[in-house]
Amino acid sequence: MIIDKAKKEQAKEIAELLKYICNIHKKGRPDVFISDQPKYDEKDVCRLIDDENTIIVTAEEDGKVIGYMIAELREGEPHPHIKSIKTLYIDDLCVAEEYAHKGVGTALFEEAKRIGKSFQCERIDLNVWAFNESAIRFYEKMGLTVSRMHMECKL
Repeated sequence: MIIDKAKKEQAKEIAELLKYICNIHKKGRPDVFISDQPKYDEKDVCRLIDDENTIIVTAEEDGKVIGYMIAELREGEPHPHIKSIKTLYIDDLCVAEEYAHKGVGTALFEEAKRIGKSFQCERIDLNVWAFNESAIRFYEKMGLTVSRMHMECKL
């Protein structure tokens, strides 16, 4: 397995994995996710690859993208009560279904930690939907803890 910075020629494969994630979200929260279209298409992925504040890393095996991570460098907004902290925000981390539980996600997350440290980030942040129990277990295994919660009351 090769972990490396994404290349534009991989954008189509990354976009296909984004569709896979889209379907997981739509199945888990059909009351929220209504579209069959992922949040990024192939053109968006190419644009993000060129964005200096976005980092896309792929996991590749035998020339095939089997996972990816999209992350963004963020600087905390000035606020009188909150410390401004530089973070690496993981926007998306996906492993192809047939490669789940084979170390791909761990390798991508370890690369995220390496990248965050190289940019002098103080932490990694991400959001995960409460229905996605396997992702929550994975992130806990990677050492993440809950820092805040977004709650809702359906009416």
